[in-house]
Amino acid sequence: MLGENDELEIVKRLSGVYDNNRIEKSEIGWTSRVYVVHGGKIVFKFPRNEKWRAECKNEVAALRLIKEQKFNLSVPALNWTTEDNAYFGFYGVTGKPLREVIDSLSKEQKTEIGAQVGKFLQQLHGIRNCGEIPAQTLEEQVLEYQDWYKRGKGSLVEIFSVEELWRIDDFFAYEVPKCMVGTNELVFCHGDLDYNNTLIDCDGRVGVIDFGDAGLYDRSQDFRGMDDEILLDSMMSAYGNGEIISRDAAQATSKMIDVLNLIHCIENGYTDGVDNIDNCKKRVRFKILETNQ
Repeated sequence: MLGENDELEIVKRLSGVYDNNRIEKSEIGWTSRVYVVHGGKIVFKFPRNEKWRAECKNEVAALRLIKEQKFNLSVPALNWTTEDNAYFGFYGVTGKPLREVIDSLSKEQKTEIGAQVGKFLQQLHGIRNCGEIPAQTLEEQVLEYQDWYKRGKGSLVEIFSVEELWRIDDFFAYEVPKCMVGTNELVFCHGDLDYNNTLIDCDGRVGVIDFGDAGLYDRSQDFRGMDDEILLDSMMSAYGNGEIISRDAAQATSKMIDVLNLIHCIENGYTDGVDNIDNCKKRVRFKILETNQ
């Protein structure tokens, strides 16, 4: 594996940017160290270890697929790769994560953003001949999410009371399977489309980033990370095909993601950024435990 000094030199050489002040290294990613150049105009990803090179290979394959498309919104444009998947780089998408601005948007703005995302998904889900992209059914996803929770819930013991943990246990045992319903047709999906991976720039243009979880899923997968009613309704209206996912299922999925993100933040000691320990904890208390404490 490359050392961090080697990574930085590669980033500088390929991007042509040698000023350290214009290169930001992020350790927040689950699987990769990320180098953001000039505010996100160029991005490089380096897998943390050999295990995650397979995901790197998957994201590269997904970026190659979307590079062949002309979408109505901005997506990363793959430009640098290696045969051994030691790293890859792309021209990025700039803007603020939707999570940072969603509460300040008007109904009209949410409707417009939802329409753009819905049209994007309609085209994305129509991509065929996906090659060796991984596939996962809804049933397999339920088991995976429940397993993630079981393996990580020990880190929640110091945050929640026994009674609160029982309620979270019940949520994963009974509510998660109920929310994982869909059309039972596997299509090419982003895989992790949510408020963090949807960006809005100063001119209101929408962008979608982070295709590391792209694969063949039930088409409802790409609607699960958006539980705002106005946004979700606009997405489904622009997408067509009726109700892809119910509001209840989208809200339950959002709760599940908050718990899993909280576990990840605790295990990695993340205290900064939008998805940090305190923010995730507040969302879990408000959404699942129904308390503002």
